Amino acid sequence: MAEAPASSDAASAEFAKALFASLVRGTRLSNELPHDGHAYAFSPFAQSVTPQREQISSMMAGLIEQQATVAAAQRFAAMDDVADRFESVVDISDRLLERVDADLDLARGLSH
Repeated sequence: MAEAPASSDAASAEFAKALFASLVRGTRLSNELPHDGHAYAFSPFAQSVTPQREQISSMMAGLIEQQATVAAAQRFAAMDDVADRFESVVDISDRLLERVDADLDLARGLSH
């Protein structure tokens, strides 16, 4: 069997070193979070998730607007609770998957 080139070994070692450093940093930061379930009160954590929360919320609203009725999109926009918004997206996703399944069955000549 041919041996791996030296540059490949060096790249693997560098990757492993960077991965380990990243894991250590992540573990250290996660250990700094409050353990009482109030991670959002921890300022650095709250600051880091705010942009992602807004981006995900915007993407969920876009999905609702594209795949549901105007009334459903308005109800979604009025929701304040993240859990309610998530459940709304899950419901839409379920309906989309059911529609895809039915269309695939129809294309295969199967009936429900």
